[in-house]
Amino acid sequence: MATITRGFRADRDNSTRHGKSASAAPVYVNLTDKAFLRLHHGYGMPVVTQTLTVLGRRPSDEQLNSMYARLKSGPLTRRVHRSTVPFARARWVPADTALPLSVGTDPIDESDALTWANEQAQYRLDPDAGYGWRLSAVPTHSGGMVVCLTKSHAVADGHAGLLAEAGLVDPELVMNGGLDTEVGVWNELADGARRSVTVVRQALTEMRRASRDPRHRAAVRTALFSRAPEPEPDPSGWHEQSVVVTFDAAQWKSAAERDGGTTNTLYLALTADLLRRCPLIDNIPPVLTPAVRILREHDQQDANSFTRVPVVVQREWLDNHDLVALRAVSKAAFEAVSTVGSGVLSQPRQMPPELLDVLPDGVVHRLLETVPITVGMCSNMGVLDSFIAPQLASCEPTLHLKRAVVQGIDVPRTARQPVALATWLSESGGKIHWALESLKPEMAHTAAELADHAKRVARSWGLHPVHVYTGDTTTGTT
Repeated sequence: MATITRGFRADRDNSTRHGKSASAAPVYVNLTDKAFLRLHHGYGMPVVTQTLTVLGRRPSDEQLNSMYARLKSGPLTRRVHRSTVPFARARWVPADTALPLSVGTDPIDESDALTWANEQAQYRLDPDAGYGWRLSAVPTHSGGMVVCLTKSHAVADGHAGLLAEAGLVDPELVMNGGLDTEVGVWNELADGARRSVTVVRQALTEMRRASRDPRHRAAVRTALFSRAPEPEPDPSGWHEQSVVVTFDAAQWKSAAERDGGTTNTLYLALTADLLRRCPLIDNIPPVLTPAVRILREHDQQDANSFTRVPVVVQREWLDNHDLVALRAVSKAAFEAVSTVGSGVLSQPRQMPPELLDVLPDGVVHRLLETVPITVGMCSNMGVLDSFIAPQLASCEPTLHLKRAVVQGIDVPRTARQPVALATWLSESGGKIHWALESLKPEMAHTAAELADHAKRVARSWGLHPVHVYTGDTTTGTT
């Protein structure tokens, strides 16, 4: 993460030296943005990312308000502008409003921090209209506070989220990219004309593909003409379960080195070892999908910039604690990473991007293919110490991490998605935080069950947790 910060400064300084603004190009809504926006439109389950901080001492109202003001002036505060010109691309522009800062009055126990954060994660956001993030806080009985920044993946799963939190530490890093760039009507007309030709060509290509491929033809026909309803919610049944397991960072790194790996390799190994305890995995090798950040995206300085790669973890590597083999396989997967926006959610059936961009949300949603295997998801967020806002750093943080939550997931909805276990790794204050989300009841019915599995796996690798947070999820439509 510190490298990312230096990269932001280098981009800014380079632009200044050459006498041009780093925000020259407009920030268009790309396929990954659209995929996450679609989830907020009722096609799937919205995904939010959270930065969660537990403090030993309560910050003042002035400190919280200053954080809120800085976030409000940064790249998170954006909305979608859709042109009236046919086929012209939608783009992100600054929003002139944001959800208010929310500070609870009734204290909670510090041990309930994750349960409270899960409640915050269920708050309904509207990134299209500019309400894509929310800052909330609650005091603790011990005299501290829990602070949570919740953001839609549509606005914060890439550079925007990183820039926003870098700006809390260093205001000079707040670069709104091309959000402020005006696009004239002639430019929109030219964009629409160019894209209309491209869309027609891509539509003809798809027609030829459908004529040759009966399965693809049937899938497209179903997407265009069917109106299958979304599953009815099950508010009284199983819901996502959350756990955060904290380790001493030095012990973690020593264990990784002992077995021939790195911090990240050990993270992948522990997650795969935990995932294979899910009955849906049975006797097949666990498959992980680590996140990889694509740097220097062309013409997308401030958009979603993450993609995922599959890593198949052989069971004998886990049995023998062989991080050398896992490290080699994961490194090769990272080097062969695809471009952003080429995944099954962003580009279903690998259809042409411009054509997908103009299809209705419902059609694109129905084009999604069911992934035939159960997988685990890994996101290594790195060392976060330099990303803690000074207002929070001065108040004795005992926990600072990043994670994500799926809004409204239940048994009917989880059957349609392949992830049984979603995980994040954060390092701060000399501790490593392993955040776990059970996204299928087969993985864990309760947070306590998931925590027990995680502790057993960690101890089998010579790791001893120093703290465990658990949190149940309750649904809401606030």
